[in-house]
Amino acid sequence: MGAASLLCSGEPAYEFRHEYGFSFGASTSRLCAAALPCLAGIGCIYQAVAARADRLDHPPPGRLLDVEGCRLHVQIAGRGAPAVVLETGLGGMSAAWGWIRPEVARFTTVVAYDRAGLGWSGSDSSPKSASLAARRLHGLLCRSSVPPPYIMVGHSMGGLFARVFADLFPNEVAGMVLLDAVHPDQHLRSAAICCHMRTGFRFLKAIPLLTRLGYVRLAGLLGAWADGLPVRQAAEAQAFLSDYGHLTTTRDESLAWDTICGEVRAAKRLRTIPLAVITAAKDVLPGQPELQGELAALSSDSVHVAVRGADHVTLVTRREHALTVVEVIRHVVARARNLQSAHCRPRRQRMTTIT
Repeated sequence: MGAASLLCSGEPAYEFRHEYGFSFGASTSRLCAAALPCLAGIGCIYQAVAARADRLDHPPPGRLLDVEGCRLHVQIAGRGAPAVVLETGLGGMSAAWGWIRPEVARFTTVVAYDRAGLGWSGSDSSPKSASLAARRLHGLLCRSSVPPPYIMVGHSMGGLFARVFADLFPNEVAGMVLLDAVHPDQHLRSAAICCHMRTGFRFLKAIPLLTRLGYVRLAGLLGAWADGLPVRQAAEAQAFLSDYGHLTTTRDESLAWDTICGEVRAAKRLRTIPLAVITAAKDVLPGQPELQGELAALSSDSVHVAVRGADHVTLVTRREHALTVVEVIRHVVARARNLQSAHCRPRRQRMTTIT
Protein backbone atom coordinates (compact mmCIF):
# COMPACT_ATOMS: atom_id res chain seq x y z
CA MET A 1 0.00 0.00 0.00
CA GLY A 2 1.35 3.43 -0.97
CA ALA A 3 1.96 6.27 1.41
CA ALA A 4 -1.03 8.22 0.05
CA SER A 5 -3.38 5.30 0.87
CA LEU A 6 -1.98 4.94 4.32
CA LEU A 7 -2.52 8.62 5.06
CA CYS A 8 -6.16 8.38 4.01
CA SER A 9 -7.01 5.68 6.57
CA GLY A 10 -6.97 5.70 10.36
CA GLU A 11 -4.90 2.89 11.87
CA PRO A 12 -2.56 2.44 8.93
CA ALA A 13 -1.56 6.03 9.36
CA TYR A 14 -0.37 5.17 12.86
CA GLU A 15 1.55 2.23 11.44
CA PHE A 16 3.08 4.55 8.84
CA ARG A 17 4.16 7.03 11.49
CA HIS A 18 5.36 4.23 13.73
CA GLU A 19 7.26 2.44 10.97
CA TYR A 20 8.90 5.49 9.45
CA GLY A 21 9.21 7.57 12.63
CA PHE A 22 7.15 10.42 11.17
CA SER A 23 4.73 12.63 13.17
CA PHE A 24 3.05 15.74 11.74
CA GLY A 25 3.19 17.72 15.02
CA ALA A 26 6.74 16.76 15.82
CA SER A 27 7.90 17.34 12.23
CA THR A 28 6.53 20.88 12.18
CA SER A 29 8.40 21.87 15.32
CA ARG A 30 11.57 20.19 14.04
CA LEU A 31 11.27 21.96 10.70
CA CYS A 32 10.81 25.33 12.42
CA ALA A 33 13.77 24.64 14.69
CA ALA A 34 15.88 23.80 11.66
CA ALA A 35 14.55 26.68 9.55
CA LEU A 36 15.26 29.45 12.05
CA PRO A 37 19.05 29.05 12.01
CA CYS A 38 18.90 28.77 8.21
CA LEU A 39 16.89 31.98 7.94
CA ALA A 40 19.19 33.70 10.40
CA GLY A 41 22.19 32.57 8.37
CA ILE A 42 20.62 33.80 5.16
CA GLY A 43 19.84 37.12 6.84
CA CYS A 44 23.44 37.49 8.01
CA ILE A 45 24.77 36.74 4.53
CA TYR A 46 22.31 39.18 2.99
CA GLN A 47 23.37 41.89 5.45
CA ALA A 48 27.09 41.27 4.86
CA VAL A 49 26.78 41.34 1.06
CA ALA A 50 24.56 44.44 1.07
CA ALA A 51 26.85 46.26 3.53
CA ARG A 52 29.87 45.55 1.31
CA ALA A 53 27.95 46.91 -1.69
CA ASP A 54 27.08 50.03 0.30
CA ARG A 55 30.73 50.70 1.08
CA LEU A 56 31.58 50.48 -2.63
CA ASP A 57 28.61 52.60 -3.70
CA HIS A 58 29.09 55.29 -1.05
CA PRO A 59 32.78 56.13 -0.49
CA PRO A 60 33.56 58.92 1.99
CA PRO A 61 32.84 62.30 0.37
CA GLY A 62 35.20 64.09 2.77
CA ARG A 63 38.56 63.43 4.41
CA LEU A 64 39.50 60.91 7.10
CA LEU A 65 41.84 62.30 9.76
CA ASP A 66 43.37 60.63 12.82
CA VAL A 67 42.38 62.38 16.05
CA GLU A 68 43.16 60.95 19.51
CA GLY A 69 43.41 57.40 18.22
CA CYS A 70 40.24 57.55 16.12
CA ARG A 71 39.80 58.12 12.39
CA LEU A 72 37.17 60.83 11.89
CA HIS A 73 35.39 61.81 8.68
CA VAL A 74 35.00 65.53 7.96
CA GLN A 75 33.64 67.69 5.14
CA ILE A 76 34.54 71.38 4.87
CA ALA A 77 33.08 73.88 2.43
CA GLY A 78 32.82 77.63 1.98
CA ARG A 79 35.08 80.35 3.32
CA GLY A 80 34.91 83.06 5.92
CA ALA A 81 34.55 83.39 9.67
CA PRO A 82 33.14 82.46 12.05
CA ALA A 83 33.01 78.84 10.89
CA VAL A 84 29.75 76.94 11.41
CA VAL A 85 30.21 73.48 12.94
CA LEU A 86 27.34 71.01 12.49
CA GLU A 87 26.68 68.37 15.18
CA THR A 88 24.11 65.65 14.41
CA GLY A 89 21.76 64.00 16.85
CA LEU A 90 21.40 60.39 17.98
CA GLY A 91 21.88 58.07 15.01
CA GLY A 92 22.77 60.98 12.73
CA MET A 93 25.68 61.50 10.36
CA SER A 94 27.12 64.17 8.09
CA ALA A 95 24.79 63.25 5.20
CA ALA A 96 21.87 64.57 7.29
CA TRP A 97 23.06 68.12 6.52
CA GLY A 98 22.50 67.60 2.78
CA TRP A 99 20.30 70.69 2.43
CA ILE A 100 21.89 72.88 5.09
CA ARG A 101 25.63 72.48 4.51
CA PRO A 102 25.83 73.78 0.89
CA GLU A 103 23.58 76.75 1.67
CA VAL A 104 25.62 77.79 4.71
CA ALA A 105 28.77 77.46 2.58
CA ARG A 106 27.47 80.39 0.52
CA PHE A 107 28.17 82.84 3.34
CA THR A 108 30.81 81.26 5.61
CA THR A 109 32.94 78.19 6.29
CA VAL A 110 30.90 75.15 7.29
CA VAL A 111 32.10 71.89 8.83
CA ALA A 112 30.14 68.62 8.93
CA TYR A 113 31.62 65.51 10.48
CA ASP A 114 30.78 62.08 11.86
CA ARG A 115 31.35 61.24 15.52
CA ALA A 116 33.42 58.13 16.23
CA GLY A 117 31.61 54.98 15.08
CA LEU A 118 29.01 56.88 13.04
CA GLY A 119 28.90 57.32 9.28
CA TRP A 120 32.32 57.02 7.68
CA SER A 121 34.26 57.59 10.93
CA GLY A 122 36.18 54.72 12.47
CA SER A 123 34.87 52.71 15.39
CA ASP A 124 35.94 53.38 18.94
CA SER A 125 35.80 51.27 22.11
CA SER A 126 36.03 54.19 24.57
CA PRO A 127 32.98 54.86 26.78
CA LYS A 128 30.73 57.47 25.19
CA SER A 129 30.75 60.95 26.71
CA ALA A 130 30.12 64.48 25.51
CA SER A 131 33.50 65.70 26.78
CA LEU A 132 35.37 63.04 24.77
CA ALA A 133 33.38 63.87 21.65
CA ALA A 134 34.06 67.60 22.19
CA ARG A 135 37.81 67.11 22.61
CA ARG A 136 37.95 64.99 19.48
CA LEU A 137 35.95 67.56 17.53
CA HIS A 138 38.32 70.28 18.72
CA GLY A 139 41.29 68.20 17.61
CA LEU A 140 39.60 67.57 14.26
CA LEU A 141 39.07 71.30 13.70
CA CYS A 142 42.73 71.95 14.51
CA ARG A 143 43.89 69.16 12.17
CA SER A 144 41.61 70.56 9.46
CA SER A 145 43.05 74.08 9.85
CA VAL A 146 39.66 75.60 10.66
CA PRO A 147 40.44 78.35 13.18
CA PRO A 148 38.06 79.66 15.84
CA PRO A 149 35.72 81.26 16.57
CA TYR A 150 32.95 78.75 15.82
CA ILE A 151 29.18 78.83 15.60
CA MET A 152 28.07 75.50 17.08
CA VAL A 153 24.90 74.03 15.53
CA GLY A 154 23.41 70.99 17.29
CA HIS A 155 20.34 69.00 16.29
CA SER A 156 18.52 66.91 18.91
CA MET A 157 21.13 65.11 21.05
CA GLY A 158 23.77 67.05 19.12
CA GLY A 159 22.69 70.08 21.14
CA LEU A 160 24.10 68.40 24.24
CA PHE A 161 27.47 67.84 22.55
CA ALA A 162 27.50 71.45 21.28
CA ARG A 163 26.88 72.82 24.78
CA VAL A 164 29.70 70.77 26.30
CA PHE A 165 32.04 71.91 23.51
CA ALA A 166 31.17 75.52 24.35
CA ASP A 167 31.81 74.84 28.03
CA LEU A 168 35.23 73.28 27.39
CA PHE A 169 36.32 75.89 24.84
CA PRO A 170 34.35 79.05 25.77
CA ASN A 171 36.78 81.48 24.14
CA GLU A 172 36.45 79.68 20.80
CA VAL A 173 32.64 79.73 20.50
CA ALA A 174 31.06 82.89 19.08
CA GLY A 175 27.48 81.65 18.82
CA MET A 176 25.16 78.65 18.96
CA VAL A 177 22.09 77.32 17.17
CA LEU A 178 20.04 74.58 18.86
CA LEU A 179 17.74 72.66 16.48
CA ASP A 180 14.90 71.06 18.44
CA ALA A 181 17.68 70.23 20.87
CA VAL A 182 17.52 67.93 23.85
CA HIS A 183 17.04 69.51 27.27
CA PRO A 184 19.13 67.50 29.78
CA ASP A 185 16.18 67.27 32.19
CA GLN A 186 13.43 66.54 29.67
CA HIS A 187 13.01 62.89 30.68
CA LEU A 188 12.80 63.92 34.34
CA ARG A 189 10.23 66.67 33.93
CA SER A 190 7.85 65.39 31.26
CA ALA A 191 6.13 62.00 31.60
CA ALA A 192 5.24 62.03 27.90
CA ILE A 193 8.83 62.66 26.81
CA CYS A 194 10.09 60.04 29.27
CA CYS A 195 7.69 57.42 27.88
CA HIS A 196 8.65 58.29 24.31
CA MET A 197 12.35 58.01 25.08
CA ARG A 198 11.98 54.78 27.04
CA THR A 199 10.24 53.14 24.08
CA GLY A 200 12.92 54.31 21.66
CA PHE A 201 15.82 53.26 23.86
CA ARG A 202 14.28 49.84 24.40
CA PHE A 203 14.14 49.41 20.62
CA LEU A 204 17.76 50.55 20.26
CA LYS A 205 18.93 47.83 22.66
CA ALA A 206 17.76 45.22 20.14
CA ILE A 207 18.87 47.09 17.03
CA PRO A 208 22.39 45.59 16.66
CA LEU A 209 21.01 42.02 16.56
CA LEU A 210 18.18 42.98 14.19
CA THR A 211 20.72 44.71 11.96
CA ARG A 212 23.09 41.74 11.95
CA LEU A 213 20.22 39.48 10.87
CA GLY A 214 19.36 41.81 8.00
CA TYR A 215 15.93 42.65 9.37
CA VAL A 216 16.51 46.41 9.73
CA ARG A 217 17.67 46.64 6.12
CA LEU A 218 14.97 44.38 4.71
CA ALA A 219 12.13 46.11 6.57
CA GLY A 220 13.54 49.62 6.12
CA LEU A 221 12.88 50.28 9.80
CA LEU A 222 14.80 53.56 9.96
CA GLY A 223 14.46 54.72 6.37
CA ALA A 224 12.13 57.57 7.34
CA TRP A 225 15.08 59.31 9.01
CA ALA A 226 16.53 59.92 5.53
CA ASP A 227 13.33 60.80 3.66
CA GLY A 228 13.39 64.22 2.05
CA LEU A 229 17.17 64.66 1.83
CA PRO A 230 18.84 65.28 -1.54
CA VAL A 231 19.13 62.07 -3.59
CA ARG A 232 22.80 61.34 -2.87
CA GLN A 233 22.65 62.16 0.83
CA ALA A 234 19.40 60.21 1.23
CA ALA A 235 21.05 57.11 -0.26
CA GLU A 236 24.09 57.55 2.00
CA ALA A 237 21.95 58.00 5.10
CA GLN A 238 19.77 54.98 4.27
CA ALA A 239 22.87 52.85 3.81
CA PHE A 240 24.23 53.73 7.25
CA LEU A 241 20.81 53.43 8.86
CA SER A 242 21.12 49.73 8.00
CA ASP A 243 24.78 49.46 9.02
CA TYR A 244 25.71 47.32 12.02
CA GLY A 245 28.57 49.54 13.22
CA HIS A 246 26.64 52.77 12.86
CA LEU A 247 23.58 51.46 14.68
CA THR A 248 25.63 49.79 17.42
CA THR A 249 27.25 53.16 18.12
CA THR A 250 23.78 54.72 18.14
CA ARG A 251 22.76 52.18 20.78
CA ASP A 252 25.92 52.92 22.79
CA GLU A 253 25.28 56.67 22.75
CA SER A 254 21.74 56.08 24.00
CA LEU A 255 23.11 53.97 26.86
CA ALA A 256 25.36 56.91 27.83
CA TRP A 257 22.39 59.26 28.03
CA ASP A 258 22.56 59.88 31.79
CA THR A 259 26.32 60.47 31.64
CA ILE A 260 26.00 62.99 28.82
CA CYS A 261 23.08 64.82 30.44
CA GLY A 262 25.08 65.05 33.67
CA GLU A 263 27.95 66.68 31.78
CA VAL A 264 25.57 69.26 30.31
CA ARG A 265 24.00 70.05 33.70
CA ALA A 266 27.49 70.87 34.97
CA ALA A 267 28.16 73.19 32.02
CA LYS A 268 28.04 76.94 32.43
CA ARG A 269 25.50 79.23 30.77
CA LEU A 270 26.34 80.72 27.39
CA ARG A 271 26.79 84.22 28.83
CA THR A 272 26.05 86.81 26.14
CA ILE A 273 26.96 84.96 22.94
CA PRO A 274 24.31 84.96 20.18
CA LEU A 275 21.99 81.99 20.54
CA ALA A 276 19.12 80.77 18.37
CA VAL A 277 16.74 78.03 19.48
CA ILE A 278 14.73 76.52 16.63
CA THR A 279 11.79 74.37 17.68
CA ALA A 280 9.69 72.02 15.56
CA ALA A 281 6.02 72.97 15.89
CA LYS A 282 4.54 69.61 14.75
CA ASP A 283 4.02 66.54 16.98
CA VAL A 284 5.10 68.46 20.06
CA LEU A 285 5.00 66.47 23.30
CA PRO A 286 3.65 67.97 26.55
CA GLY A 287 6.29 69.96 28.40
CA GLN A 288 8.49 70.48 25.36
CA PRO A 289 7.64 74.16 24.69
CA GLU A 290 8.58 75.14 28.24
CA LEU A 291 11.83 73.17 28.06
CA GLN A 292 12.74 74.77 24.73
CA GLY A 293 12.03 78.16 26.25
CA GLU A 294 14.54 77.40 28.98
CA LEU A 295 17.17 76.64 26.35
CA ALA A 296 16.53 80.05 24.80
CA ALA A 297 17.24 81.62 28.21
CA LEU A 298 20.78 80.21 28.29
CA SER A 299 22.07 83.45 26.73
CA SER A 300 21.04 87.06 27.17
CA ASP A 301 21.29 87.48 23.38
CA SER A 302 18.83 84.94 22.00
CA VAL A 303 16.08 84.36 19.49
CA HIS A 304 13.51 81.53 19.66
CA VAL A 305 11.91 80.38 16.41
CA ALA A 306 9.14 77.78 16.03
CA VAL A 307 8.85 76.28 12.53
CA ARG A 308 5.26 75.40 11.71
CA GLY A 309 4.82 72.10 9.82
CA ALA A 310 8.24 70.76 10.81
CA ASP A 311 8.67 67.80 13.13
CA HIS A 312 11.82 66.70 14.94
CA VAL A 313 13.33 64.98 11.88
CA THR A 314 11.95 66.99 8.96
CA LEU A 315 13.31 70.17 10.51
CA VAL A 316 16.59 69.05 8.94
CA THR A 317 15.61 66.59 6.18
CA ARG A 318 12.92 68.59 4.34
CA ARG A 319 14.22 71.35 2.09
CA GLU A 320 11.61 73.97 2.98
CA HIS A 321 12.32 73.61 6.72
CA ALA A 322 16.08 73.28 6.24
CA LEU A 323 16.16 76.58 4.39
CA THR A 324 14.50 78.23 7.39
CA VAL A 325 17.24 76.76 9.56
CA VAL A 326 19.84 78.22 7.18
CA GLU A 327 18.36 81.69 7.55
CA VAL A 328 18.51 81.45 11.34
CA ILE A 329 22.13 80.28 11.14
CA ARG A 330 22.81 83.27 8.88
CA HIS A 331 21.30 85.53 11.56
CA VAL A 332 23.60 84.14 14.28
CA VAL A 333 26.66 84.39 12.01
CA ALA A 334 25.84 88.03 11.21
CA ARG A 335 25.23 88.77 14.88
CA ALA A 336 28.59 87.24 15.85
CA ARG A 337 30.35 89.26 13.16
CA ASN A 338 28.75 92.46 14.37
CA LEU A 339 29.77 91.76 17.95
CA GLN A 340 33.33 91.11 16.86
CA SER A 341 33.56 94.35 14.90
CA ALA A 342 31.67 96.60 17.31
CA HIS A 343 30.73 95.39 20.80
CA CYS A 344 26.99 95.63 20.39
CA ARG A 345 24.75 95.60 23.40
CA PRO A 346 23.04 92.19 23.83
CA ARG A 347 19.29 92.03 23.47
CA ARG A 348 16.70 89.30 23.88
CA GLN A 349 14.36 88.79 20.92
CA ARG A 350 10.85 87.41 21.10
CA MET A 351 9.81 84.00 19.92
CA THR A 352 8.42 83.94 16.39
CA THR A 353 6.61 81.35 14.31
CA ILE A 354 7.64 80.79 10.70
CA THR A 355 5.12 79.28 8.34
